Amino acid sequence: MRRISYFIFFMVTVLLLTACGGQQSPVEETAEEAEVKNAVVEELEQKLVIGVGRDFYLGSANPTCLHGSTNVWESLTYLNDQLEPMPELSESWSVSDDGKTWTFQLRQGVTFHDGTPLNAEVAIYNLERLLNHPRKGNTKLAYGDITAMEAKDEYTVAITHAVPMPEFPRMLAYHESPMFSLASFDDNDDIINPIGTGPFVFKEYITDESIILVKNENYWGETPMLEEVVFTFIADPSTRLAALQSGEVDALSDVGAVMPEQASVIEGADNLTLKTKLVGTTHYLFFNQNNLFKDNNLLLAVSHALDRQLLVDTVLEGYGIPAKSVITPVAEKWLNKEVAPKYDIDKAKDLVEKSIGDGEVEVKILLNSGISSRWPYKAIAEIMQHQLKELNLIIDIEMVEAGEWNRRLEAGEYDITIGPFTLMTGEPNVFFSTHMFSEGNSNKSRSYGYNNPKVDDMITKAARERDQDKRHSMYLELQEVAAKEGPVVPIYHDVTLYAVNNKVHNFELDANFKPHLGRVEIK
Repeated sequence: MRRISYFIFFMVTVLLLTACGGQQSPVEETAEEAEVKNAVVEELEQKLVIGVGRDFYLGSANPTCLHGSTNVWESLTYLNDQLEPMPELSESWSVSDDGKTWTFQLRQGVTFHDGTPLNAEVAIYNLERLLNHPRKGNTKLAYGDITAMEAKDEYTVAITHAVPMPEFPRMLAYHESPMFSLASFDDNDDIINPIGTGPFVFKEYITDESIILVKNENYWGETPMLEEVVFTFIADPSTRLAALQSGEVDALSDVGAVMPEQASVIEGADNLTLKTKLVGTTHYLFFNQNNLFKDNNLLLAVSHALDRQLLVDTVLEGYGIPAKSVITPVAEKWLNKEVAPKYDIDKAKDLVEKSIGDGEVEVKILLNSGISSRWPYKAIAEIMQHQLKELNLIIDIEMVEAGEWNRRLEAGEYDITIGPFTLMTGEPNVFFSTHMFSEGNSNKSRSYGYNNPKVDDMITKAARERDQDKRHSMYLELQEVAAKEGPVVPIYHDVTLYAVNNKVHNFELDANFKPHLGRVEIK
């Protein structure tokens, strides 16, 4: 900043001298001044400030410490825009004839930000840490029943399961297998310093404010053009937009960073560009089936009373896709389009009458204020309030902070809540094992109360089935069950809005809304 101040003072002085000097010769720029000027211009051009609606610093007790969008850490595999697994820190993989042992060839020559090498022993340590991490609730379901991990040589890892895991490379993508240097961990395997392999190095976290990253000069891939990246946490959507308009930030990124009603403002600005991306996130109604919604007719009534196309056209201003299933359409090959929820108010009325007769019933919709600052959940709840009144369902909307929201969900002190879920692995098992499996992480922590032994068995068998056609049929059937029984009802699939200043080039999000910062250039 001191160099910038000196340069600004220098330029102002030059302009004043030139303006006041009449016919005097222009002030000559010395070699030292030119060097400072060029350095400052380069510094300004290579620094990117990104506004986000949530704090990407997740804490030392979190399995990854930093959100994947920071580009600090990388995984063994990466999902492309069709959510298919591609090489990242693992160059290739193969499976044994019995389908139980997967062998991964690690990319050679990869070093962590502290200079230590990524090898088979380090990779296994990271995988075992994730498998046993108390905060990584879904990993055992994602990894399957692992019986052994072995370093076959310096760069070869063999992972053996008790039963076949046909989609294991897909299940290791992104948050399921981030690799960190062993120096990252304390004695409890918490991350005291996130030392990854990515194109950017963690420099500093300013509490509740920003994350500062610098370029990894020794990145195994193409060296980034940006020298510095700052992620700035701005909770309020209006303040985020104002920061972009004023130039305080150069981009707004992440799911929910730009609200639908802000799109036209950005499109009308000469110096800004609005971008869109269909991502793997779907927005749902989550039901507590322990009380009022034990009667499945009432759950189905709410689903039929919801005019999803109207919500997309009005509240979302067209930036979304009315729900086709509980599975995102990004994962096209798994999607069962035949179970798309239909708006049918007459059917909804019939179902309500079967459930509660002619009387009125109060329904509590509990909203998370933090999430609702990134998506128009309050507006959706208010439309539901209007539409469901016709069914004698009297909606009480309550907005609470994230901690209280989690506490109430765990205690079962709600009827319906609204939230997102992203199919991070691109494979339906992660959705069903989380929400519909009797011991699923969200099923338990949100008190859904959903328990169907047949569905548990289907989820377990589908994850192991090696015949692709049979697995496909199983997941189609599970989507049918979800459409009939809940506990999750899809509203819409997310078309993420994000925006950049026109000086920012090659800033794109992938299907998991991660920006590839190594490709970005300021011109």
